[in-house]
Amino acid sequence: MDHETTIVAVSSPSGRSTHALIRATGPHAWHGTKQLGLKFEPRRIIASRISFKSQEIPVLISAFPANSSFTGQETIEIQIVNNQFVVDFVMNELINATNGRFAEAGEFTARSFLNGNISISAAEGVCATISAGNDAELLGASLLRNGALANATQPISLEIIRVLALVEAGIDFTDEEEVIAISKDDLRTSVEHCIHLLKAIVENKISMAALCELPSVVIAGKPNAGKSTLFNSLIKKQRVVISSIAGTTRDVITEQVRFNGKDALLTDIAGLEFANGVLDESMQIAAQRSIDSADVVLWCVAPGEATECSLENAIIVHTMKDKNNSHNDAINAHTGEGLAVLQAKVSDVLINTQTPKLDALALLPRHERSLENTLVALKETLSQIDIPELASASLREALNSIGSITGHVTPDEIIGEVFSTFCIGK
Repeated sequence: MDHETTIVAVSSPSGRSTHALIRATGPHAWHGTKQLGLKFEPRRIIASRISFKSQEIPVLISAFPANSSFTGQETIEIQIVNNQFVVDFVMNELINATNGRFAEAGEFTARSFLNGNISISAAEGVCATISAGNDAELLGASLLRNGALANATQPISLEIIRVLALVEAGIDFTDEEEVIAISKDDLRTSVEHCIHLLKAIVENKISMAALCELPSVVIAGKPNAGKSTLFNSLIKKQRVVISSIAGTTRDVITEQVRFNGKDALLTDIAGLEFANGVLDESMQIAAQRSIDSADVVLWCVAPGEATECSLENAIIVHTMKDKNNSHNDAINAHTGEGLAVLQAKVSDVLINTQTPKLDALALLPRHERSLENTLVALKETLSQIDIPELASASLREALNSIGSITGHVTPDEIIGEVFSTFCIGK
């Protein structure tokens, strides 16, 4: 990927918004913008005009110098009317004026990483934010994007660099008996400390894959217990046919819904009863599977019915408040009476499902493998501590593994650590 050519792209989402955002970054972004007659000032939003087919179109220009832009290069942002012909015209004019090209997928974020503005894990957080499908994923991606994982692993990486530099310095000066770069006890203490920090990250992690799956809430009970009415009321639309005839719901119906800010998948199933045929049996099996996999079961009980539910994850819901013999705590799904209390109860249960806390780290599978490999290499270092050459090789393996999160460590960094901590030629 070429990183020295100016790149141009539309950075606003597609759709019917009134304005679009065109972004250009690279060594000629500012010069090319001036060539188009557009006026701008660094770190300010300036109103300007651009010529388009003998007309002048108003635009807003933002300019960021290389030392304060996301990419680490000169950057221009142009807000313009969201007309595809105008947008295409301006982009092509920018490309011609800067001798640039259209940006490739992820190239703005890639340049930010390569210019040292963000870590590789933070770059992955940008991608995870774009693809997030629920609040839990969005929060996990935000932690990655803000550098939480890089911040947690950077001190470990620096300590590995330090002890590796000292071990290798000791190997280089093995003939000098009075020179001891690092003692075995100090090496052991440092490695054990790194292992302790890594274990804390691994034990407090949450998998991004787990956040993709929303918790499941299933509405269950006997036929005609008011399940479908409750389902429609919770999703705020007429999704399921409601009838006084028992057994109207034959399928498993699922919709995404929020319980006091907590996303979940809400499922309406057929009423649980004795199966009278092959179709009924299949319907009952599907219903039971939904219950077995549910995080919460809303067990609906109609007026006059006994509460026959022994599920540990069940919330008993007395329905049909408008009936004469209804329960004192019954809800009215038609009017919404009692629904707020029910939603709060569900939210209280769902709060314990997979959601990253502020001190947790949402990890992609690649991160988990890197951390585990680093742990293995550090443990091998402890077992090889009496043989500096083997200990050095294991430390390098640990550094390579954790470097896939923090960004690869160059030999120059290790050499620099040697000169800063071990005074060669003193």
